[in-house]
Amino acid sequence: MDKKDFIDAVNGLGVLTAAEQRITQYFMKHYTMLPFAKIDELCKQIGVGKATLGRFLQHLGFSGFLEFKKQVADDLALTLTTPVERYETLQPVDSKDNVLQSHYDEVMSNMTKTFATISESDFELAVEYMQNPKGKLYVIGSASSEALANYFYLLARYLRKDVIWLKADISTLPHQLVDVSEDDVLFAISYHRFSTITIRLVKWFNQFGGRIILVTDQPVNPFVAYCDIQFSVESASQGFFNNRASGFALIEAFIKGLSKQKEKNNRFNRIEGLFEEFSIFDK
Repeated sequence: MDKKDFIDAVNGLGVLTAAEQRITQYFMKHYTMLPFAKIDELCKQIGVGKATLGRFLQHLGFSGFLEFKKQVADDLALTLTTPVERYETLQPVDSKDNVLQSHYDEVMSNMTKTFATISESDFELAVEYMQNPKGKLYVIGSASSEALANYFYLLARYLRKDVIWLKADISTLPHQLVDVSEDDVLFAISYHRFSTITIRLVKWFNQFGGRIILVTDQPVNPFVAYCDIQFSVESASQGFFNNRASGFALIEAFIKGLSKQKEKNNRFNRIEGLFEEFSIFDK
């Protein structure tokens, strides 16, 4: 069921009660979040009981919330597969195929689609949040997102102090988060399949009042209702693994944005001096 079908179905009910109006307004505002919502949390946010929500959905022709959100997910979510599923279903690449050219075309297509949809105002606001000298900048990414998060962290450390890379380890996160304040910003990177640790961290940051910036490859995701700014990047691929090139390019754009503001304590020279002190690189 897409949003238009939902509107049509609700209009077919005629006059709505006050509770039904609240449900409808909430669903309209958070439609892309519904496939990931839990009924207890949802009813609490709307301010209605589970029985009231259930009766409303039955009037729309559903047996209950589970059937409704499944139909919403089926329509909203893109066809998502795991590397194992692709391995089992994709045909072997013909040895005559030009893999390099095909990959180039894939990367350029993803880049074009991604940067055509990114809001310049959202980008500038995200950079402004990342530059905020009053707070710390936390960074997290797990699985394939971890490499992108680590790359951003390493370069951002040149450009500002108090950049903290959060390891997706539930046993150490409390120690890393103990000093979080409302001035802090969380930069989260999460591709499908979404990390449960990242989901919990984003929710916690939202409840605590910190700013949240998300980079993801699916506009329908568990983070929608909790982020201040979300950037959706294309990751389509003909191979076993999704393409991360457009996400990587966006991260480099963030680094360029951060570069506009130079640290007064000459961080570049200090870091380079440390590299020499510890003989990190061979000249």
